[in-house]
Amino acid sequence: MNFASSLSEYFLLMEDHVHCSPKFVSSIYWALSAWEELPWVILEFSSLNISGKVFRTSDLSRLTSFFLLFLNTPAPLLLSEFHLLLAQNVPIRFTPSVLHHVGTFSAVEESCFPVEKDKAFGEPDNPIATVVTDMETSLDMIPQYAYTLNQESYSVLDLLKGNHLTVILERPQKVTRIAVLTGLDKGKGYRLQQGQVELGYGPVAETKDCAHYTLLGPLVEGNLDQRVFSEEDSEQVSCIRLLVLASQKAWVLIRQIRVWTEPEEEES
Repeated sequence: MNFASSLSEYFLLMEDHVHCSPKFVSSIYWALSAWEELPWVILEFSSLNISGKVFRTSDLSRLTSFFLLFLNTPAPLLLSEFHLLLAQNVPIRFTPSVLHHVGTFSAVEESCFPVEKDKAFGEPDNPIATVVTDMETSLDMIPQYAYTLNQESYSVLDLLKGNHLTVILERPQKVTRIAVLTGLDKGKGYRLQQGQVELGYGPVAETKDCAHYTLLGPLVEGNLDQRVFSEEDSEQVSCIRLLVLASQKAWVLIRQIRVWTEPEEEES
């Protein structure tokens, strides 16, 4: 890693016995472009314990020092803790994975850290919610169309920086994954060029909003599909906000917002 620190701006960590999805380099490239100006330590493009993690090369000296400080500690454990040392409180992991383990042998399996399989999310369940927005449309449609799990969508025109579309959940939920899709299903037309998705907490009924928001991530080529990580006792999500970061004088199609939640435990 120290040898690589002066060769490029980013460093992709990969082990052997890994299968790469088609166009995986492009997927990583566009994600890095979207995250370029945002604070992060590790971006994860796989569920594997080692492969698929991307670092800024400016952090490699810290990472190698961290490894050398704990020579007898398995690398997957150190990697899982490193982002916390540099104030990235939760993992940032994109879905679906672009790297997958293949074969019958892996050094990871011998270190008591078996290969993690991609989580089977199934279909999104979009809990009951109200959708509010200050985006304008001249068509006969309502913002709720962006949240319904069918063929409906929501078209808006001439977006301004600061415009938002906010999903207000009927009650707080433990959200595990969020996908926001804009533009056409095939092709690049009608995408939101610059936007980000934020998670809201502390619902405020009077204003139909949340008290505070945290960044989940920017749109990558008009879309976002990310895991949502949280501590066991942390506050649950009450709002999901799509925020416009730059004015866009054109039609934009918000095709669908998909939400996966963890089932609530039944009271005994």
